[in-house]
Amino acid sequence: MNLRHPSQTPPLRWGHKTPDLERRIAEILTWVRPAGQPYDDVLLEGADIDQTLSRWMLRDNSEITLQRARLLMLDDRIAGGYIALSGTELRTARQADLLDVARHMGEGSYAMLRERVERLRELFAPLEDNDFVITRLGLHPDHRGRGLCHALIEDYLRRGRQGGFRRARVDVPETHRAALDLCRAYGFDTAYRGKSNDGKLKYLTMVRDLNDH
Repeated sequence: MNLRHPSQTPPLRWGHKTPDLERRIAEILTWVRPAGQPYDDVLLEGADIDQTLSRWMLRDNSEITLQRARLLMLDDRIAGGYIALSGTELRTARQADLLDVARHMGEGSYAMLRERVERLRELFAPLEDNDFVITRLGLHPDHRGRGLCHALIEDYLRRGRQGGFRRARVDVPETHRAALDLCRAYGFDTAYRGKSNDGKLKYLTMVRDLNDH
């Protein structure tokens, strides 16, 4: 694979839940939304997905809270970013997000959500506490095709090493060839092949040792 880097590494900064950033959620959704597909489409079927993700970004205990966002800035524009957290944090955050969906969809949704969770149970490898898991990564449509994903991946790996994590991990749809190629170019290997109970969704869990530089 040709690793195409931008001529100058753009700055990255933390998201933080500030009034300015809250007004820019629609801008952030341009990469957060596709980065969660097709898993989010199945889990949140019947809900307003954009509204749900926007609400999650404003909640401190969500998987995709703005507090976790690492943003790639070009001048004052949000070109893209990523969200990463430990396996321990991700396990807790996903439970909190499910409870939020159940509350907003109503009491009759509980059984339906349990069925969906069961259907998706084998999709991802079990979470390990000391993994640094990237759950969202992407670019605004105006900034794709310029090699900027490399700045995101390299920042993520650097932060994982600095944080003392044992492994980097990402779960990628089997059909997303570009993302799989990017992961392999950075030394990720397939650790698990998962699928939903009905076989309609297939994901690969990709990992790499953060002690390898």
